[in-house]
Amino acid sequence: MKPIFVICFLVSTLSSFGQDTKESLGKIIDEITYSWDLESDNLDDYDGMLKFCTNREYRLEVIAMLHDIHHYDSVLLERLRKAARFKKTAELEKTLADIEKFEKEYSMKAFVQFLYEECQGMSDIEKHKKEIRDDIGEESYDGKRYILETEIAKYIHHITKRVDVIREHVHHLHIE
Repeated sequence: MKPIFVICFLVSTLSSFGQDTKESLGKIIDEITYSWDLESDNLDDYDGMLKFCTNREYRLEVIAMLHDIHHYDSVLLERLRKAARFKKTAELEKTLADIEKFEKEYSMKAFVQFLYEECQGMSDIEKHKKEIRDDIGEESYDGKRYILETEIAKYIHHITKRVDVIREHVHHLHIE
């Protein structure tokens, strides 16, 4: 009789513990997108991307952060699709369209592929740094850095804009 009591006590304790620590979807999205906003400032220049490309731990943290964003956006998308079956509003439809666009254009696969290509480009630039240092224009070290930095900044800014738009929708819809 005692083992059953202990098991029931543990199950009830653990289930009540999980309820106390559970955050709302809106709060999680708000926190993670705010973290992305801060981190994206570090990624949108050449030096930040160089750190990303050369520091495995940092690279995995950034990828994990974007993975979490996509995960919670997918959870939100499913919740909103269910809600749209009962009542459609302009804000709800716009939110669905924005999340679907983000998931399609900036998927994890596309993000990792883009970063892989940029890291390959950086590796090539750094490998030939001495040879191209004195070249002129876009063929010079500084020119190649500038071109790569511009591509990176543009991509990171697009992701950040999409993430911020979704966060604003969450606020407007009062997602809990």
